[in-house]
Amino acid sequence: MGKRWIFSAALALASVPGAAFAQDGAKLDCISATAGSDLKSGLGAAMSRGEDAGVHDALFEQLAAIAKGCASKHGVGDPLQEAYFNYGLARIARDWLTGEIAKASLSTGPVDKALDFGINGANPDLTNDMGDDAIMAIITAYQDAGVDVDAIDQSVWEKVGAYAAATSIYWTNRKKLAP
Repeated sequence: MGKRWIFSAALALASVPGAAFAQDGAKLDCISATAGSDLKSGLGAAMSRGEDAGVHDALFEQLAAIAKGCASKHGVGDPLQEAYFNYGLARIARDWLTGEIAKASLSTGPVDKALDFGINGANPDLTNDMGDDAIMAIITAYQDAGVDVDAIDQSVWEKVGAYAAATSIYWTNRKKLAP
C-alpha cells in the first residue's frame, strides 16, 4: 500500500508542471487561434508596411476584443493586458511574415540566428529602432546561408525587417507573460 501511494503521489506531482505548461500554451495560443484568416492577413500586411495603427482601427479593435476575451478566459490580469495584446499582435504578424518571406524562397532562420531570437535567446528589444548592427547581422546571416542578398527585392527586405521587429515584440512580451 505504501509504495502505491508514493507512486501515485509522484505521478500527481509530475503532472502539475505539464498541466501548468499546457495552460500556459493555451493562453499563448488563444489570440492567434481565435483570430480569423482575414484578420491575420490584414494585421500582417499592416505590420509589414509599417503603417500607423490609426489606418487599421477596425483590425485593431477586432484584435482587442479577441485579446480581451482570451485574457478573461485564461486569467490574464489587468497589469498584463497590454503585453498580452502586443504578444498576440506580434505573433500573428510574425506568422504571416514568415509565410510571405517563404514565398520569396527565404527562411526566417537567419534572422532568428543573427539576432539571437528564441526561447533561450537574448531576444533584443528592437521596438524603438533596428540599428545598423542588427541590419548588417541579418544581411551577413543570409550571406552565410548562401543567399545572394543583392538579388532580394526591396519589398522582401521590408518584410524581413518587419519580421525582425515583430519577433522582438513577440519575445519581449512573451517573457512578461511567463508564469
